Amino acid sequence: MMKVEDARILIRDLQFSATVGVLAHERREKQKLSCSVEIEFQFSEGKDPSRTDKIHDTVDYSDIIEDILQAGIGESPFLLERLTRLIAERIARRHSGIRSISVFLKKIPPPVNGVFADTIGVSLTYIPENHS
Repeated sequence: MMKVEDARILIRDLQFSATVGVLAHERREKQKLSCSVEIEFQFSEGKDPSRTDKIHDTVDYSDIIEDILQAGIGESPFLLERLTRLIAERIARRHSGIRSISVFLKKIPPPVNGVFADTIGVSLTYIPENHS
């Protein structure tokens, strides 16, 4: 019999528009952002969704998408770093069993004058305080 050692939810390149940045035009006009998250979590005892095939035994990714959008659209921070924290905190508040949350945010296109940059963003990993 096999046991699940590592459980993760991955969401890549969820795109939305939000107010974030320090420049005047960034405060006036929403910018297109791309968000990716990786959430490591632990199944509840006896509730391995790879065996039970029940949505309530896992972290529902549609709820995670809602968390990202609510934090991203509902706040207007100056820094991407702050927005990553707001996203991670919202996810951690609403879901149990989370060991870590990695959030990667980038601006599309990056706000760099005269230089082409494929990606400019931040990636931060958080460990919820209630995780033991």
